[in-house]
Order: sequence, then C-alpha cells, then structure tokens
Amino acid sequence: MVETRHRMITPQLMVWTVVCLVAALGPIVLGRSTELLRPLVWLVVVLGYRWFEQRVFCPREIHGKRKAEWLFYSIWTSLAGSIVLPPIEFALHPRPLSIPWMIIGVVLAITGTWLRYLSVKTIGEHFSTHVEVRPGHELIDYGIMGIIRHPGYAGVMMFTAGAALILQSFYSLFFICFVFWTTQLIRIYFEEDELGRNLQGYRDYMKRTKRLIPFVF
Repeated sequence: MVETRHRMITPQLMVWTVVCLVAALGPIVLGRSTELLRPLVWLVVVLGYRWFEQRVFCPREIHGKRKAEWLFYSIWTSLAGSIVLPPIEFALHPRPLSIPWMIIGVVLAITGTWLRYLSVKTIGEHFSTHVEVRPGHELIDYGIMGIIRHPGYAGVMMFTAGAALILQSFYSLFFICFVFWTTQLIRIYFEEDELGRNLQGYRDYMKRTKRLIPFVF
C-alpha cells in the first residue's frame, strides 16, 4: 500500500497534466479561440485517462532484459504528438461544433480509458512499458486478458482517436492512425515474439485469443 501511494503522483504525471492544460486552455488565454466546451471536454477525458492509469500502475522494481528499447521512445514520442496535435489544430483551424462527432469521440475515449484501466489492473505487477520478461513473470490469461491479448494497446488506440474526434481534429486523426497506431502494432510484434520465446504457455495463449479485436484480429 505504501508503494502504491508513493507512485500516485509522479513528476511524469505532473508534466503530462501541465502540458494538457497549456494545450487546451492556452489558445483561449491567448485569444486564439473563444470556445470552451470542446477544449474542456477534451481536457477532462485526457487527464482522466492518465490519472486512471496511474491509479492502478504499480510496477515491480525488478526488471528483465529489455528488447527493442527504440520502440519505447518512438511510442512515447508519437503518443505525445497524438495528444498535443489535436488542440493545436483546433486552435489554428477551428471547425464548427459537431455534437455527433464530439459524442463519438467521448464514447471512444471513455471506452479506451476503461480498456486500458482493466488491462493495467488485471496484469498488475507484471505490467511494463518495456518489452521484457522479468524473473518470476507469469502468464495472465484471465479477465480481459482472456478475451484479447493486448487490451491496453487497444484502449490507448481508441482513446487517442476519440480525443482527436472531440476537437474534430481530423488532420491529427490521420497522424494518430498512421503513425501512432503503427508504432503500437510494431510493438505488439516484438512483444509477442519475446513472450513467445521466453514465457511458458504464451504460444498456446496466442492460439486461443486475438490481439486487439475479439474474434477478428
């Protein structure tokens, strides 16, 4: 319990919060935009996503041999772009408010946050932001992990698309789908190869589950 509380608020979380606040409210403060609804809704879902994840993220101090570390940095760089680009596009090229698009975005973002939350909570101490197999690593094949192998990735992909749709930032959505999602798929390939070779039972687990979409892919 002490370790979990210690990690509730981290420097990374505070940087994320400040960057999101500046991205959402900066254009309004500078007079570039006068609309509050979409930026505020975007801010709530984006910060809610990160704070929910941090609430259950309790990593182990023991690490395994990490592979493809370049993926870690490329994913976080593209994720940062996926978060920052939509409010910038919204400020520079505002589109008329579309309630249906905003509702679709909110639904996608909340669903993605829920999936990510379930993933981190189910995996628990075995959750890692790196490609690695740690000492004592166990196969988690129950709960949401028994339906798809990568609910965390599915969640963050849905979330980023939803966040862009809230602001109707369609150019940014293109970046998210073709850059950020691509890094996620590459990460999945490396992760499954590493787990398949070093985690007992993972190959059989792969045969009975799909990656991201139940019964489809």
